[in-house]
Amino acid sequence: MKVAVSRVGRTLWVHLCFVVLVTGVQGVQTVAGQPSWPDTVRFLEQSTFGPTVPLIAHVQGVGFEAFLNEQLRAPLTDYPDLPFWPQARPALQCAGDCQRDNYTNYLLQRHFFLNALYGQDQLRQRVAFALSQILVVSRVDVPLPSWMRSYQQLLYRGAFGNYRQLLSDVTLHPTMGRFLDMLNNRCQARTPPSPTVCRNGVLAQPNENYAREILQLFSVGTFLLNRDGTRQLDRGGNPIPTYDQTTVEEFSRVFTGWILAPALSGPAEVDGTVPNYRDPMRVRQDAQGREDYHDRGPKTLLNGVQLPAGQSQRGELAAAIDNIATHPNVAPFISKQLIQHLVTSNPTPGYVERVASVFTANQNSPTQLYEVARAILLDTEARGDSRDPEPLYGKLREPVQFITNILRAFNATSDGVLNSLSVGGSAIGSAEMGQDVLNAPSVFSFYPPTARVPGESVLGPQFALFSSLTSLRRANFVNRVIFSTIPASAGNRPTGTSIDLAEWERLANDPEQLIAALDGLLLHGAMSNEMRDAIRVAVESIPASNLPSRVRTAIYLVATSSQYQVQR
Repeated sequence: MKVAVSRVGRTLWVHLCFVVLVTGVQGVQTVAGQPSWPDTVRFLEQSTFGPTVPLIAHVQGVGFEAFLNEQLRAPLTDYPDLPFWPQARPALQCAGDCQRDNYTNYLLQRHFFLNALYGQDQLRQRVAFALSQILVVSRVDVPLPSWMRSYQQLLYRGAFGNYRQLLSDVTLHPTMGRFLDMLNNRCQARTPPSPTVCRNGVLAQPNENYAREILQLFSVGTFLLNRDGTRQLDRGGNPIPTYDQTTVEEFSRVFTGWILAPALSGPAEVDGTVPNYRDPMRVRQDAQGREDYHDRGPKTLLNGVQLPAGQSQRGELAAAIDNIATHPNVAPFISKQLIQHLVTSNPTPGYVERVASVFTANQNSPTQLYEVARAILLDTEARGDSRDPEPLYGKLREPVQFITNILRAFNATSDGVLNSLSVGGSAIGSAEMGQDVLNAPSVFSFYPPTARVPGESVLGPQFALFSSLTSLRRANFVNRVIFSTIPASAGNRPTGTSIDLAEWERLANDPEQLIAALDGLLLHGAMSNEMRDAIRVAVESIPASNLPSRVRTAIYLVATSSQYQVQR
């Protein structure tokens, strides 16, 4: 869905929306069957990269379910199709912009933010971003953006798809193969040699990295779970492990024998071929067409499932993915993490169970993840004008979401250069706030789902990125975009970023109306009386002749407040 209106039309629309907004937060009834303004704002905070006034009006008009159906059909905006250059940059053939575009993540990160700000498929993007923090790869060991692009494109296109299929696709993607060492993984040679089990192995055991992480992070987790996400306990009250080291070793033997697909032609500037990080990995075969690196012995998987010896490498991989994907832990383990990314860090067991039930019921559906996202967003625990007085509800806005929410709220014009950003000696980009897009520090992403709020016993994963330094950078970002602009800079920042506050200045003669409008757009009408009074005093201290300063001051105080930093 795209709302396109003329400048005059948009001004009228925004004016009408402000009337609804200001009166709505004072308790005016909405049209029968139409979602309220506050709940619509909350819904869009959860399902998009930030509410906009026209989008709020649209969703109020069509309703939540119709909007989700629109999102299922919304057009995708693919990542830029980058050429595959050699891993070692040829300095003479690729310098300047070529070096930046093909040997850094600049174009991918810029596209990510542009799509988040202006793309029509907002929900797909939010789910894909969540999946990228669960099924992690990183520039830490993926040096070329063309390699990273093909993997992110996989998550983007699969964000509404089937999770079992996504696990299979991720497993065979060469970028994941490189990141977690499944690529070129070889069976262990037997003594005496046993070609029927390991035809061309090595003395060391197969690499365990992918086997460990697909179990620990991508599917079942480390302890057996009830359907509601709580841990199952033994008779002694202890959690029950999902698997042990032997299980990891058995799966590591499954994940042997995969190599890159045939090489690709290099760019015109470079003779020869380049490694294929575009197509799925293939079976390594010897000159006689026999599987060469794969362990063909029997194996024992989760829940004691036996894989007999002598199966084909592809057949065995499919059986192993089935064994993982159908484990009862997958539904609550993945469902809870998706809830945490979209809605709240501490979902109740009932919330997790309801979503996990949808995950399981759609196990064979080609739109399983869409149905899960839909269940998350329409659940009674997600909906309502406000979740007060529930002290554990909500989530800290992670840096990417913090940046995009503010820019979308105020009709920003941006070149998308928002990841690594320094202006006037102040570091204010997402990376500087702790979230370097496509460059997570490890397979555990930017923060683990089990991270807790410092000094508290409750979960607050995003707080792992929040410190005195990053909180200052958040405030500096708001200060820069509200009171000034992110200026263009020759080379890497073609147009910069600025917001449009002209239509807000009409409200600044009446501080109460201005604050109410900001409350409705940014805080869905949940601003505390103390905060409202403090902002009113600050705004009224500015002469009415300086309407722009009144608007900017009010927005700055809201956007830097703790009430805004935590999405509730």
